[in-house]
Amino acid sequence: MNRRQFFKSGAVVGVGLLARRRAYAYAQSPPLKKFIQPLPGLGPSGIPIATPNTTKYPGYEYYKITMGEYTAQLHPDLPKATRLWGYADATDPFAVPVFRPLGPVIVANSTLTGGKPVRITYTNNLPPVHPLPVDVSLPGADAAQNRAVVHLHGGHVPWTSDGGPYAWFTPGNGPVGPDWVPGDAIYPNDQRATLLWYHDHAEGTTRLNAYAGLASAFILRDTFETALIASGAIPSREIPLVIQDKIFKEFADQWGLPGDLWYPSIYEPDRWDLEEGSPPPIPSCVPEFFGDTILVNGAVYPFVDVEPRRYRFRVLNGSNARFYTLKLVYAQSSTFPGSTEPDVTKLGPPFLQIGTEGGFLPSPVLLNYRPNAPTLLLAPAERADLIIDFSQVPPGSQLILYNDAAAPFPGPDERDDFYPGNPKNPVPSTPGYGPNTRALMQFRVGPLVGTPDPPAPALALPSIIPLDESSATTVRDLTLNEDFDGYGRLIQRLGTDTRLYAGTFARNLDDPATETPRVGDTEVWRIFNLTGDTHPIHFHLVNVQILERQSFDARHYTGTPKFHGPPQPPDPNETGWKETVRMNPGEMTKVIMNFQVPSGAPVSVRTGGYNYVWHCHILEHEEHDMMRPLIVMP
Repeated sequence: MNRRQFFKSGAVVGVGLLARRRAYAYAQSPPLKKFIQPLPGLGPSGIPIATPNTTKYPGYEYYKITMGEYTAQLHPDLPKATRLWGYADATDPFAVPVFRPLGPVIVANSTLTGGKPVRITYTNNLPPVHPLPVDVSLPGADAAQNRAVVHLHGGHVPWTSDGGPYAWFTPGNGPVGPDWVPGDAIYPNDQRATLLWYHDHAEGTTRLNAYAGLASAFILRDTFETALIASGAIPSREIPLVIQDKIFKEFADQWGLPGDLWYPSIYEPDRWDLEEGSPPPIPSCVPEFFGDTILVNGAVYPFVDVEPRRYRFRVLNGSNARFYTLKLVYAQSSTFPGSTEPDVTKLGPPFLQIGTEGGFLPSPVLLNYRPNAPTLLLAPAERADLIIDFSQVPPGSQLILYNDAAAPFPGPDERDDFYPGNPKNPVPSTPGYGPNTRALMQFRVGPLVGTPDPPAPALALPSIIPLDESSATTVRDLTLNEDFDGYGRLIQRLGTDTRLYAGTFARNLDDPATETPRVGDTEVWRIFNLTGDTHPIHFHLVNVQILERQSFDARHYTGTPKFHGPPQPPDPNETGWKETVRMNPGEMTKVIMNFQVPSGAPVSVRTGGYNYVWHCHILEHEEHDMMRPLIVMP
């Protein structure tokens, strides 16, 4: 039996995902054949790239991005095109906006090395009824279902352009949130080269809007990166990989037809603990959502053709809650269905990780180079910049991008892990077909066309100056908490080391702000995880450096920690700048950050400061209610 625990009032309280039986209310996707459609790349026939207007606003690259509903055939065997919400490039007034999954990608250049800032007009043309079940018991969710706001995830932007949860707006001249400010979004791009992404962040419906398709990539380049590519140190062959898990309906319901996206609407006591109290509403939020079918770049179980060369892959975990532990392994055989199933005993080429969310690492890190070597773990919203060398792979080989991360992470419920032979799956997976959350996509290594790649020069990445812990103006002790809400449902919340409510250190999003640094301050945050989950904590505005992690006695935490053993340094591939940090159960994670606010934005009338947030990027946690204000004071 799978159990997870959280710590409340200094004592252990067992909290269930319990047996998590697949009751009548939980759905499963139809069996979809794996690796029969190509991976969509960047370009007109795949994921569109937005085209800027460079003359409308001198000094800016200008875009107009619209939000709307559309349909897309995500797999040939689905009975219909799936209804989605998404973004489209509407910059050209004479062109019809084209909606495609994960489009349009924006490519910009850092202003630190001569690029221009980006200016975007976002318009909301979403229909009034959401394609997924909306739980109006969540804060903010009882307003219009088509509320939306765009957050540039990882962007160093003015608070008025950050796209925080209170800055939502509706179509036309409809209602707006308390932090909405009229005008275009301004992205200064005063950052190093990296992969950012933009997605919806409306209070109460973020998890639904992002899952329905309101997400895309924002690639920021600089001259240092360009020089590395020109020298051959970084391959010019660059492929994005945006990984998401979803469920497709087999049967019609009030939110759609077979082939549309399915999302839970009933809080099932057989799957999640339910404290005595009022019965949960229907529709109800759930503690986490785990899909059974994997999409990469918006395609279900795609394949990609590569040559025996070096490639660069920009990987984003775009899932709501699922973690991924990634490696390449050879397929079991060269013919179907063995060609779609992994041989986990035969490793493919290793990963050379060169960057994370904040840009390049100080030095490359080799992963998956032998059995039991360090591998690539990505929590929701984390990114990895990878080089993979296929030059030693025999042409004709088939490789599988393989995942075996627990769901939930790190304490698994095997019923959320889909693969052939898993007796815990309610309907067994069949080799060659989904549901499958282990075999994500297929790499087909073809013959070399043209001359081989020349030897790559030494890869010297830009140095990173560590922030000085002794210069910190403030050290904050903060907590990650799990409890029950008024309906008896599991709720995750951030908090301090002081109890505000009886028995818990947790605070709600709408409680008065406690994290209020001043512009220019350097702060150290010690964040204590009192729950049984690893939480990917995302910081708006700032990138952070991880200083250390240290185990502590979470069972008896009273605000003063009792540590177990010495602190441990971050993993080698966490030594760069980060804005989404994994925080493990029973550990204190110490991070350091400096608060610099882009110029040009007024202080908020509501708070007297510059309004940002920090939160868990498991979207079901963020929504209920694991998010807190981060108000930077002038």
